[in-house]
Amino acid sequence: MIGILFALIAASGWGASAVFTKIALEKIDTRLGTIVSLFFSTIVMFSITSIFQFEKFNNIKPIHMVWFFAAGVFTFALGRLLNYTGVKFVGVSKSTPLVGTSTLFATILAILLLGESPNIFIGIGIILVTIGIIFITKSK
Repeated sequence: MIGILFALIAASGWGASAVFTKIALEKIDTRLGTIVSLFFSTIVMFSITSIFQFEKFNNIKPIHMVWFFAAGVFTFALGRLLNYTGVKFVGVSKSTPLVGTSTLFATILAILLLGESPNIFIGIGIILVTIGIIFITKSK
């Protein structure tokens, strides 16, 4: 249950972030917005980690750093730039739900790469997400 609570809090943060991003991007380029956002995100996370988890850095193996680096490139750098570009050009109400389809891609990759087992609920979810994508892209 605590995981669901954290996920909902994260979702509300992402939703608010999209609105703040749209306001901020009215007058600046998405690349500059991405750099500024990444800068402040780094400061916040480094501060929190330094306070609560600094001694655990020694436990991270090099291979884990490679995977975290890859995740950082796709989410924080490339993902954020593309997300901000989408917000700027099509607006929050269209781009945010499409970014939310990340669950669809995560599910497919988890099945293919991690061997996770799909079930009927996952199948229904994939169908519903796909229908949602169709509705969003068809709306004006």
